[in-house]
Amino acid sequence: MAQPAVWDDPEPLAVSSAPVPQYGSGSLADLLPTLAAGMGVPGTTAAIAELNPADRNCVFLIDGLGWEQLKTHRDEAPYLHSLLAGSRGGTGRPLTAGYPATTATSLASVGTGLPPGAHGLPGYTVRDPATGGLMNQLRWQPWTPPHAWQPYPTVFQLADAAGVHTAQVSSPHFQNTPLTKVALSGGTFHGRLTGEERMDFAAEQLAAGDRSLVYTYYAELDGAGHRYGVASDTWRGQLMYVDRLVQRLAEQLPPRSALYVTADHGMVDVPFDEDHRIDFDEDWELRAGVALLGGEGRARHVYA
Repeated sequence: MAQPAVWDDPEPLAVSSAPVPQYGSGSLADLLPTLAAGMGVPGTTAAIAELNPADRNCVFLIDGLGWEQLKTHRDEAPYLHSLLAGSRGGTGRPLTAGYPATTATSLASVGTGLPPGAHGLPGYTVRDPATGGLMNQLRWQPWTPPHAWQPYPTVFQLADAAGVHTAQVSSPHFQNTPLTKVALSGGTFHGRLTGEERMDFAAEQLAAGDRSLVYTYYAELDGAGHRYGVASDTWRGQLMYVDRLVQRLAEQLPPRSALYVTADHGMVDVPFDEDHRIDFDEDWELRAGVALLGGEGRARHVYA
């Protein structure tokens, strides 16, 4: 029986109320290992107890769509909202992102099934011990050997080796990036330009094997949030589009399959004014004793 569900990461609203990552029981890193274990893939463990095994599993990751955003935008995402726990027939509940909740770190956790401290991609920009300089782990600049950072097999590689039909359906732009190679490789990558093409082909790939593990991805909601904010018309329009994509994919699920909709992080609007910003470069007390400032605005890495 086909069953869509929403498994999304909560969006921390303040430091004091931020949820602790539920590593080993309910984090992003636990999703793929749980699905793979249900298909009998060696080396994987079912960490999320309430997930029922399925022969065909599809994970649709929507970049930047946090749990709080989804709950507060019911009108723009009626289909997704109908899948949430509390809605009629809805079973979706949140997963916790790891720390820090940034794209490179979260995607590596999704693909490897490991928390950030284990898989080696701990932030947006981090200090490279070989050079002493900052390395951007999303854009992989400056280039360094990818597997020096993340040497572990991905869940997709384990599934493919176990005879599971394994595929990633995403933008062609991501096919050969270092982040894809260390976090999401295994099986076959299929580049498709439009969201509709990705949904249709993901459904085809899901039906292509007796046991299937398919991953698909959409980035533009995150881009709209970063550029215009989550209260903007552009972001809301993207959410409406994403909602239609999820429904399109769910309606094509083959028998014995499950669809999981998740995200890598949430998003909050930060006002652009002095009361909400701290400028490191203008405060000598903050700079004292600091050799390098990495990370990003959401989670700084301070190197003494």
